[in-house]
Amino acid sequence: MNDYAYQIKGALENAQGQFLGLRVLVCNVYNFDMVDVPAEVLPKEVQAFLQYRLKVTEVIDIQRLPIPVQNQIRAPLGRWLDRWVLDNFYGDTSKPKSTNP
Repeated sequence: MNDYAYQIKGALENAQGQFLGLRVLVCNVYNFDMVDVPAEVLPKEVQAFLQYRLKVTEVIDIQRLPIPVQNQIRAPLGRWLDRWVLDNFYGDTSKPKSTNP
């Protein structure tokens, strides 16, 4: 949909170690930004799996997770980032542009 790239930089946790979301670096030709993606974007079972992995290890390498889990992370994350990039890199695209000078 959009011409951008992203890299998952890490998981976000609160002080009690509860999984809150993912920190993602997003960039296109003209912009780059760090965005915190809320956990609610991911399916409940993936949130639970990531919560478990964070209790077992400090670092989660998405590329080392099982392929079905990676797919359940990347698909909803991609949809969420599509909207975020449109709104933040290109402005609010939901409002029609005025043709008045």
